[in-house]
Amino acid sequence: MLTKKWRWVLAFFMGVFAMVFMIGHAYAADNSLLNYTNDGNSIYPTASWQPTGQTTVTNHQGGYGTQVDGNKSWSGDPSDTKNSYLKFGADQNKPDYAIRKYARETNTQGLYDVYLNVKGSSQQDIKPVDIVLVVDMSGSMEQRTGRAEAVRQGVKNFMSSISQAGVGDYVKVGLVGFSSPGYRTNSVNSRLANISDASHQNDINQQLSQQFQGGTYTQDGIKHGADMLSSDNSGNRKMVILLTDGVPTFSNKVTSATTIDGTIYGTEFSTAMDEPGSTSKLRRSYTVGQNRLTISDTFPATLGQAKIAKGNGAEIHTLGIQLSNDGNYLTAAEVRDRISKTASPGMYQDANSAADIVTYLKSQSDNIINNFNNVANGSIVDPLGQQFIYTNSSSVDVTSVGSKSIDNDHLPKAVISGNQLNISNITLGDDQEIQVHYQVHINTETNDFKPDYWYQMNGNTTFKPKGDEDTTVQFGIPSAKAPSTTLNVKKEWHILGDEKVPDSITYTVSRDSVTDANNWTTATGTLTKADNW
Repeated sequence: MLTKKWRWVLAFFMGVFAMVFMIGHAYAADNSLLNYTNDGNSIYPTASWQPTGQTTVTNHQGGYGTQVDGNKSWSGDPSDTKNSYLKFGADQNKPDYAIRKYARETNTQGLYDVYLNVKGSSQQDIKPVDIVLVVDMSGSMEQRTGRAEAVRQGVKNFMSSISQAGVGDYVKVGLVGFSSPGYRTNSVNSRLANISDASHQNDINQQLSQQFQGGTYTQDGIKHGADMLSSDNSGNRKMVILLTDGVPTFSNKVTSATTIDGTIYGTEFSTAMDEPGSTSKLRRSYTVGQNRLTISDTFPATLGQAKIAKGNGAEIHTLGIQLSNDGNYLTAAEVRDRISKTASPGMYQDANSAADIVTYLKSQSDNIINNFNNVANGSIVDPLGQQFIYTNSSSVDVTSVGSKSIDNDHLPKAVISGNQLNISNITLGDDQEIQVHYQVHINTETNDFKPDYWYQMNGNTTFKPKGDEDTTVQFGIPSAKAPSTTLNVKKEWHILGDEKVPDSITYTVSRDSVTDANNWTTATGTLTKADNW
């Protein structure tokens, strides 16, 4: 048995432990204010609110940092996008993102609407970006199945995604097409303008809709793309996205060159042309400069032009589309090695199929959006609580509820699998918000069900704001309960003739209908003569 002194010491250290635990929880990396009371009879949010007039559901209050908002009741109307949000970021007046999860009972007892909201915002320090799409519009892009159409669809999706993410005012896009000199497809040009301008998007899409034809004058495409970027002296980030499916078959004659790591780069060019035809190999080689460097193909001019553009501040992102050998001159690996040198370090990728073009351009738009928005390619994992069942496992609604709308094609995808809801592809900018809605029943038919007990409606529900980062935060978890019902049973005897009244009888209580007969057992009891039945 502890003495009074030791009881005091133990109590002191238990108090210190509790303080350390609470402090540690208060500054946890995911949520600093989520707390739940588990009193042995129920589990529910410690700081809670209830929809007006409802007593069988309770939700976690909103708040920021370590402070809850103190709002203990409001209507629960889903059109209200002001109450009970958890806010994250350095500034609670302009949080990086805000989330809430709550439930309210429907007109059917035990049936609950569940809502999850996510609000997005753009980052505080934004550096706009200028992008020129430099597109190979040669005939081989059109002739080989799906390439040209994949470019058209990929570019369309690229612009639409950035616009829908709410950052179109910070991103300018231009288009340069290249093919044979003198061909219409080698003079395709759409000026730099904000993606938020729908007419500009239409112009780029229209320019790409024409038939791709001719050869491959890659140097010219890079030069005009770089010139378009340099014409804007705003100080924005500068990007070229180069899409090409083969070796350059045209270039300007090199008049001066240098060698870097064994590769020749042209540094100056004339207006005269090298036109080998269907290959990069020149019909006749020539030498330039005092060091007598030999120019044998179109790559020195092409790579030199890319090097000049990069030296002037442009990032070049290159996609090599189903690259193959250059006849008997270069192997596929050698072609790839040369094409990859047009790109800035780490910015080259291969497309092994036409579908890869669309995927690549999506990744490019995702990366751009990720640099602007605090919520980019995010996700939600929402497991169902053990005492609840979905009313319809396929019925989940995702809607745009922010002042800046999101069209249906760009809304996140929600799927219920087993007892878990997964939501993916969440990208939100300033004034954009999504609301997820589904319904659950509290399951009163299990053998261990306890009436008037607060059950958590869900397991640990998490939100990952950025797909390429590990940070996750937690939604508040609602709790609900089903009230008990008291049955008063009394037996009245009507004696007929010599019938003998027994000393006791057994009664049974059952239900007319159940969701799962295996989960329901009848309740029995005994009435006795001694207790007057």
